[in-house]
Amino acid sequence: MRKSISIGLIAGTATALSLGACGKTGGASGADADSIKKTIQADEARWNQDFKAKDTERLASHYADDAYLFTTGVPAADGSTAIRQVYANASTDPAFNVQFSSDKIDVSGDLAYSRGKFTEKYTDKKTGKVMSGSGAYITVYKKQDDGSWKAVEDFPALDPDSIKAVPPEKPATRAKMTSFG
Repeated sequence: MRKSISIGLIAGTATALSLGACGKTGGASGADADSIKKTIQADEARWNQDFKAKDTERLASHYADDAYLFTTGVPAADGSTAIRQVYANASTDPAFNVQFSSDKIDVSGDLAYSRGKFTEKYTDKKTGKVMSGSGAYITVYKKQDDGSWKAVEDFPALDPDSIKAVPPEKPATRAKMTSFG
């Protein structure tokens, strides 16, 4: 699943979160913010496991019902049903694999965002070759009525210069027997 987004959109999202924090009273205290960051980090660890398992339902469960996912190569996914379909389609690719880790999580009231880097592998539908790439992402989380934190906006951006074909694995070779006699 190739991913892309404009820097302007990322900057706009970050600015909106910052401005929202300025006008908001009763935001998360230091201890609360640390707890929320740990909750999001734990969710992201599970999310990586779900990518590895190619579990469509668990992948979709990280999103709120009204979430939005923008990624290259597929139409933008608006809502959990569309997001589930994106993951269901991607999971049919034997090479599909995504790994990510955040380098910043910031919390403001009932909103938080995670920013980080990712790597991915997928099969190019035109060439049939397994491709790999890396990039950055920003995911906006919102506190849900049940107290959980779910992604409401997800924008991965694949670095076009990172996309390359994965060399085919070399076939196993047999060791040569040597006599020491």
